[in-house]
Amino acid sequence: MKKSDLSLDRFLGIVNRQDSLLSLYLRGLPFFLYKCDIEKLVFFKYSRRKKCYDIKIGLRKEDVEIFVNGDFEFYNADLLFSTEFNKTVRSFGSSCNDIIRSFVRLFIDGSVKEVKREDLPFYKLKAMFDSFGFKQSALLVPFKSRNEVVGFMLVYPVCEISDVMPFVDAFGCALDKLLYKKYSENLEQVLNSHEDRRVEKEDRVYNLGKTAMVIAHEMKNALVGILGLFDKLGRYLESDEKSERYYRLIKSQLERLYNLVMDINKYSKFRDVVNLTRVDISDIIDDSIEMVSAFAKNVKFSVSIDKGEYVLFADKEQLQQVFLNLFKNSVEANTGSEVKIDVSVKKDDNFVIVRIRDNSGGIDDDKLKKITEPFFTTKSFGTGLGLSIVKSIIDNHKGQIVFKNIPGGLECIIKLPINLVEGKNE
Repeated sequence: MKKSDLSLDRFLGIVNRQDSLLSLYLRGLPFFLYKCDIEKLVFFKYSRRKKCYDIKIGLRKEDVEIFVNGDFEFYNADLLFSTEFNKTVRSFGSSCNDIIRSFVRLFIDGSVKEVKREDLPFYKLKAMFDSFGFKQSALLVPFKSRNEVVGFMLVYPVCEISDVMPFVDAFGCALDKLLYKKYSENLEQVLNSHEDRRVEKEDRVYNLGKTAMVIAHEMKNALVGILGLFDKLGRYLESDEKSERYYRLIKSQLERLYNLVMDINKYSKFRDVVNLTRVDISDIIDDSIEMVSAFAKNVKFSVSIDKGEYVLFADKEQLQQVFLNLFKNSVEANTGSEVKIDVSVKKDDNFVIVRIRDNSGGIDDDKLKKITEPFFTTKSFGTGLGLSIVKSIIDNHKGQIVFKNIPGGLECIIKLPINLVEGKNE
C-alpha cells in the first residue's frame, strides 16, 4: 500500500465508525506504522476510573503487513491482537502500575518528544524499554482531546511525525469519544447495581419491619395481661421491704419491656406516609408543646413563627409524634434545673424550616453521627428508637432532618416540602 492511499478522510471514516475501544486500537493505530515507517508501536490509554494509564496494545509493522495487508477494516483483528509482540508488551502490565506512573510523571506534558534510554532514571524503566525492543530511544506521541492527554504511543525508531499530526488529533478525538461512552456505560452499571441493592435492601427492611410488627403485637398483648395480673398480685404480697423492692424492680422492667415493644411497633409502621391531609405546622407544634408541658413542669418554651400560613400536606399524627419525641428528648437529656426549648418556624421557597434548640449540653460528635440509628441511646433508660422513628417519619414526608451541637445544647433542623399533594408524594 502506498502512503498516498492513506488519506485523512479515509482515516476519519474508519476511526469514527468504531464502536469499541479495542476495535479503534486495531483499526486506527496500524495507520501510523504505515504512514511513518515505524517498526514498533506501544499504545497507552488513560483510565478515568483509575486515574492513570494502562498499556493496551503493542504492534509491529511486519505483523500488521501480514494480517492487515492494506485492508484496515476487514481483517482478522484477533490475529493481530494475539501476536507474540503484543503478548510481550501486555505481560509487562496491562493495568496501572508504579513504573508506568513514574514514566508518565517524568515525560507526559502534552508534547511530542524523544525519550532516550539513557535519560531513564530507574532500572525498571530501562527494563521496560528493553522488553519493548526500543534500543536507544523512542518517540513519545500524545493523543489529546480538549487539551487533555487521553492516551499516548511510544514508537520506534524515532521518526518525523509532523506530517501526520492531523491523524494523531483525529485519533485522539475518536479515543476520547469512546472513553466517555465506556465511562458512561460503567457509571450506568454502577448506578443500576446500587439501585438493585437499594431495592433489595428496602425489601429486606420492609420484611423485617413486618416481622417485627407481628412479634411486637403479640408481645404487647402478652405484656398487657402480665402487667395487669402483676398489679393484682401486688395486693397479696407481704408488706415487707424486700418484697416491695422486688415488686418495684420487676414492674419497672416489665414497663421498660412494654415501652420497647411499643416503640418497635411504631418504628415498623413508619415505612410510608399513610394519611396525607392539609395540616398547619404551627397548630401541631402548639399541641405538642401543651402535651409535653403537662408532664414536664420544669420546661420553658420560646416559640418564634414568621408571619404567614404554614399549611402543608402531611400525616398529622406522625408529625405530632416527631415533635413530641424531640421535645421529650430535650427534657430527658437536660441535667440542669430548668429545660429551655426554643422553636422557630419559617418558609424557604417551597419548604417549611423548623429549628428546635435546647440547653441539654449537646452530645459528643462521634455519638452525634449515630443519634438516629435504631437502638442507639445515650441515656440509661429508653429504647433508642425515638429519634429513629422521627427520622423515618421525616424521610417518609420527603424531608430532611439534621442535628448539630450549639453552645450549651443541641439544635435540630427539620426541612419539610410544601408541595406534597393529598394522597401521594409528588
